[in-house]
Amino acid sequence: MKCPVSFLAMLTAVSLALGQQPGTAPPYQPAVPPPSVGVYGGGGGYGYYGGAGTTAAGSSMTGMANVISARGDAALSTSAAAVNMTQAQKQEIQNRQDYTNTYFEMRETNRQAQEAERGPRPTAEQIARMAHETAPKPLSPGEVNEVTGKLNWPSALQLDVFAADRTKFEGVFGSYSQLGSLSYAGQVKAREIINSMNAKLKAQARELPPPDYVACKSFLKSLMFTTCKSQLS
Repeated sequence: MKCPVSFLAMLTAVSLALGQQPGTAPPYQPAVPPPSVGVYGGGGGYGYYGGAGTTAAGSSMTGMANVISARGDAALSTSAAAVNMTQAQKQEIQNRQDYTNTYFEMRETNRQAQEAERGPRPTAEQIARMAHETAPKPLSPGEVNEVTGKLNWPSALQLDVFAADRTKFEGVFGSYSQLGSLSYAGQVKAREIINSMNAKLKAQARELPPPDYVACKSFLKSLMFTTCKSQLS
């Protein structure tokens, strides 16, 4: 018995759908295949009144066609799901790349803005000059009498709050004036006294005029460097 024309047309369509060569269609757009529609039945049969249920052979052919169609739909759905997953993975990788690029672009923009605010970098000559200016210096002839060893304390350090420390330090400094250096024990004691005076100076910072505070701070730094060869903490 010959196959109905509609059944052959359906098989041809399924074969073409499954056997389509790659590269002959426009870019893939993932889609879910439409549900299969039966060829026979419901008064829509072709060739005999009553459709697929008219004969046993017709019903058998319809069943075979439905099986083939279902397999084609399953294969197409699996393929669409695989493409969807691949495209999702590709998009995730692209999103991560865009995030990374944006992060480094923002960091570079921030770095350039900070450099613009700081202005030009100092030259090697300027750095050397600043280091020389900020380095601790020994007491100058105007700050200590090289003959008598008497210290010329700044006016603010002559306040009563520093009186006890001044007396203690002058006792230690007498050895330095005679020998030109202090013993280790003398250096430890001198360092303690100078740090004590520095702490009291900081407590008086709001009450002293800025020039006086700077002068006292500089004097204590020179005192520490001269007697202990170290910097004021």
